[in-house]
Amino acid sequence: MVPYWDDLKYLLALEQSGSLVAAAKILNTNPTTVSRHVKRLSETYQRTLVSRTSNGEWSMTEHGKAFAKTARLCQNEIARLGGPDEEMEQQTIRVSTVDFVAEYFLTPKLSYLPVNPEKTALSLEAADKNVSLAYGEADLAIRLGRPKQGRLIISKIGTIDMGLFASERVGGTAWIGLTSDLDWVPEMQAGYEIFGEPPAIRLSSFNCIRRVAVERGLPCVGPDSVMRNWNGLERVNTGKPQPFREVWSVIHEDRRQDELLLKTKEWARTCFTSEADVAAA
Repeated sequence: MVPYWDDLKYLLALEQSGSLVAAAKILNTNPTTVSRHVKRLSETYQRTLVSRTSNGEWSMTEHGKAFAKTARLCQNEIARLGGPDEEMEQQTIRVSTVDFVAEYFLTPKLSYLPVNPEKTALSLEAADKNVSLAYGEADLAIRLGRPKQGRLIISKIGTIDMGLFASERVGGTAWIGLTSDLDWVPEMQAGYEIFGEPPAIRLSSFNCIRRVAVERGLPCVGPDSVMRNWNGLERVNTGKPQPFREVWSVIHEDRRQDELLLKTKEWARTCFTSEADVAAA
């Protein structure tokens, strides 16, 4: 198995500096990139090369120290032979959120992202799961709900209006909602309060919900940005307070000084300004 040379240089920087943050500064990148390369190297050789200490820092294991020693010898030999200069790696910022937030809020404002595309790549990943920022699965997470655990820096960046929608006059108690694991979210709670029973049809995405709502002529719950005016869907005035979801940006505390990530976080905040009283990021 031949590793990517980039993976080796990240491991050496981590050994030299003793922390992800310091290693990132040496290589002019960010801690998530360092973590990702070291993780790939560990997976390639099926050995744990670094481990996390009780104070949250990373330290080299015995396997890691031995591997770094060999890698350094290779690095020195390549330098002695006059290897080609390495170009600075393009930095990637990975943003994780749920699908409708990516589609209706972030993607329409990508042109306003204040980064140089020649030096920075953006990976916008839509998945209905909580990613690990500590292990480099994402740099910035946009979540619908305040995280409660982890060494995280969280900021409320907006709200998303939810409601009851229908293309026909609402009658009866049949309605369309999300899957049962999301019964706790505000729009589902509003549906239960209005209809007094579980939804007749459950679907996992708001795009699917609105399509079936129109086809079946049933009311549904969902975000205003997705539902309103789609094939005749209109908000139903229930006479009750309008449900909403809070939107939170989340980064790992090790990244609090990462200027590029902070710019991306501020850009994400502006994506919700049209719908929310936005808290300071």
